[in-house]
Amino acid sequence: MFRLRRTLLTATIAVAAVAALGATTACSTSDNSSTSGPAAAGFPVTIEHVHGATEIPTKPQRVVTLGWMAEDVVAALGTAPVGVPKSWAGDDQGYAPWFRDQVQNVLRQDLPAVLKEGEEPDYEQILQLDPDLILAPHSGVTENQYKRLSAIAPTVAYPERAWRSGTWQDLTGVVATALGEKARGDELITQTQNQITAASDAHPEMKGKSFLYGVALSPGSTELGVYAAGDSRVAFIREFGLVDSPDLAQALGKIGSDEVYGGTSLENLGDIASDLFIGWSSSTQETQDTLKDPKFSRWTPIVDGNYLFLESRQMGMATNAPSPLSIPWAIDHGFVRELASAVSGGRAVVPAP
Repeated sequence: MFRLRRTLLTATIAVAAVAALGATTACSTSDNSSTSGPAAAGFPVTIEHVHGATEIPTKPQRVVTLGWMAEDVVAALGTAPVGVPKSWAGDDQGYAPWFRDQVQNVLRQDLPAVLKEGEEPDYEQILQLDPDLILAPHSGVTENQYKRLSAIAPTVAYPERAWRSGTWQDLTGVVATALGEKARGDELITQTQNQITAASDAHPEMKGKSFLYGVALSPGSTELGVYAAGDSRVAFIREFGLVDSPDLAQALGKIGSDEVYGGTSLENLGDIASDLFIGWSSSTQETQDTLKDPKFSRWTPIVDGNYLFLESRQMGMATNAPSPLSIPWAIDHGFVRELASAVSGGRAVVPAP
């Protein structure tokens, strides 16, 4: 993915944003379309977004995605993209495990090219992939970049603000509409929601418990960073029956209406009520250092063992950028079990593999 990360993400994500520009590129065949066939009824389709309105004249067959999550939805709907960004949670070739599995084992297609990283999209590489649609509904594509991309193929950007696409259900709906698969998209949303409901019902102890979602402390930190109610990862946790801390607004401090990240002084943590703390962590050492911090360690949820730290990039990405592919993967790999353990004082940590 070109280097347009949300500046509000933690150092963990920032590392990915400044990764080496080169990325492994896998060969992709010219026939990566879904089995739903060529141009279908319902086209042209017009999708409005921050940079205007994009008309998609016929059913897309060769899709390039930019940003987060869109590639998952495309593959979940039955089409293997021809070009995708390098995943922050990816393997040596840049593919997230749930995406690789869907393309290779379910769709039985070649893996797509991994787009080169840089300050700008690699327009030449994208042009050579000969896309008939470029999807960037959860990205940081600027107006100028959008214009250049649109000269290659119809391009769909984000609704209003960079890196803000609403819920995973919203994103799935946009991608499904663009692909002419709205009914299939609705089925996919229902199927995924049913998996969430089943996982939640298996752990009734989580229902109604309050939480804060934040980040592990970096050396010398005087504040605990936390995410706002409108952030996608926070909204995702609520789907399992948990509720926002009643002191979330206080914990965020004075942030703008369009911001999703804030912080509270470690000195004032004692004033913040929360049954549970969920946090990113870049390493086991960072988790241990955070738990040993003299102020953080005295906060009630930490004293009681009601915390969950995500050291695993795969689990972090699967739940921070949820999609119809990553959500079942996270559930199957124990995310809800660890979440329930944290609610019950289990001092939960999901380590890196």
